[in-house]
Amino acid sequence: IGKLREKGIFIIGSGNIVHNLRNVSFDIDSGYDWAIEFDQYIRDLILKKEFKKVLTYHTKGQAAKLSVPTTDHFDPLLYVLGAATEKDDVTVFNEAQINGSLSMTSYIFEVKQA
Repeated sequence: IGKLREKGIFIIGSGNIVHNLRNVSFDIDSGYDWAIEFDQYIRDLILKKEFKKVLTYHTKGQAAKLSVPTTDHFDPLLYVLGAATEKDDVTVFNEAQINGSLSMTSYIFEVKQA
């Protein structure tokens, strides 16, 4: 996927870090404790550029199990991280957890400007 980026192709990964529809509550504006914990855990790894640790997210225990009951919404993040480089500036965009068990946190990876 990095080769696509080198050719100037814009890469978008669309999903959710936390996506558990079984536990959604439309009465909650933020996230459950486990959803916030997991979203922040992944955010910290991304900002430290410890992308390989994101691959082993399941080691985060119950918070990971509840946050990623299936990988279909988490997998797009892995594609984006596969295209990221050490030269990238990483910006957290729209950091939010909603309805208890969803996160809307997004990331922008850009080449550092000289």
